[in-house]
Order: sequence, then C-alpha cells, then structure tokens
Amino acid sequence: MSALRRRFASGLVYGVVSLVAVYLGGAVLAGAVLLMAMLASREYQRMIVFAGHSPLRVLQYGLTAFLVIGGASLSPDVTLGVFVLIFVSSLVWQITRVGEGQEPYVEWALTLAGAVYLGWLPAHFIILRALPGGLNWMLLTLAGAWSCDSIAYLFGKAFGKHAFFPDVSPRKTREGAAAGWVGGTLVVTLLGLVLGSPIAWAAGLGMVASLATICGDLVESLIKRQMGVKDSGGLVPGHGGMLDRIDSLLLAVVLVYYYVKLVPVSF
Repeated sequence: MSALRRRFASGLVYGVVSLVAVYLGGAVLAGAVLLMAMLASREYQRMIVFAGHSPLRVLQYGLTAFLVIGGASLSPDVTLGVFVLIFVSSLVWQITRVGEGQEPYVEWALTLAGAVYLGWLPAHFIILRALPGGLNWMLLTLAGAWSCDSIAYLFGKAFGKHAFFPDVSPRKTREGAAAGWVGGTLVVTLLGLVLGSPIAWAAGLGMVASLATICGDLVESLIKRQMGVKDSGGLVPGHGGMLDRIDSLLLAVVLVYYYVKLVPVSF
C-alpha cells in the first residue's frame, strides 16, 4: 500500500471513530478524549527522554487526566484551585531533587507544559460538545481542521515552492498553508449554511478554525524540532503518532469554543 493510501485509510478509520464519539457525547466522548490525551502524553514523554530529559511521569499523567476530566466537569474555581495547589507543591518538591546531573526545574517545566498542552486544551472537546448546539460546533471544528489539514498537505505537495517557517517545519509551504486556510474556511462556511448559521458568522468561524489548525500543526512541529524527532510516534499509519494526528485540532477547538462564546449564534 502506498504512503498516500495508508494515510487515507488510517485517517478514515480515525475520522469515523472520532465522529461516533462526538455524536454520542457524554461519557463516551470524555473517555475517548482522556484516552487520546494519555496516548499523546506518552508520546510527549518519549520525545522528552529522546532529548535527554527525564519527565515526571506520574505528575504529567495525573495532572493531564485531572485537567481533561476536572476541567470539563468541575467549576472553573475548583479546577483553578486544584491546579494551583499541584503547581506550587510540585515546584517546591523540585528543591529536594537537586543533585548531580539533574535539572529538576527544566524537567518540571517540560512536564507541566505537556500536561497543560495535552490536558487543558483537549478538555475543550468535552466543554464545547456540552454547550447548546454542541454537536454542530464540534462538526464545524472537525470539518475545518480536517479539510484545512488535507488541502494544505495535498496542495503543498503538488504546488508548494516557498517554505513556510522553514526553521520549524521545513516541508510546509506558504502555498499549502494559504490553500488550507482558504479551503478550510470555505468548507466550514458551506457546512455552517447547511446547518442553518448566518454566512458571515460561519465564514468567521471558518477563518478562525483554519488559522488555528495551521498554528496548531506548527506548534507541534516546534516541539518535535526542539526535541530532535521527526514524528511523535507510529500509532497512526501514514500520520505518525496520536499527537501528530490531533495537533491541529488542539488549538482549533479552543478558539472555536471562545468564538462561539463571544460571537453567539443559535441553531
């Protein structure tokens, strides 16, 4: 099977599973998001180890799980309070870990960054789905991110000539990014019209979701570049690891959530 066919086949399976979880919502979606976050956290830790650091595994897994479930089910004050308690106590704990060859603050910072990145951001899948009209919001988010990703990849591969942030991701091109942004915006706009949203609102959402998709992909590329790895893992054939598969969605779902909250529209 060619690389493109393998990429398409695994992407199709991933897409169907994701859509089923989003449609069912509730505990099914929460469980799927938690599993996704745990798998991505494992890949993140392996990248840290590859770069010569020692992640605080229990701290990252525990805080990631809390931010996914607690962030989606507890009040913001409780979530923030528990997070601050963990933040402070784990930081103070690093005083006891100082020793030859250790970098406790660096390891702590990398661990905390990973937990927030792979815990708090994915929690927005659950939070967004729980809003009135949440199924539609999620469908628009997925449509925007997936179409932007696919169009950018295919157009960039066929017509890309000018590097787009080459120090972060050498193979991404300006042409691909532009095509992905425009294509993702159009797909979200059309789907939004089908679902009954005003055209200007849907177009705005499409622009936000597609731009966030591009930035989310670049953020993960930056992490991999800093850690010295090509892919976060090999879990998803043709795509790399779980983190490679969800990177573009992590920022998109957050910005869509706040777009919906700040620029409300009813379905």
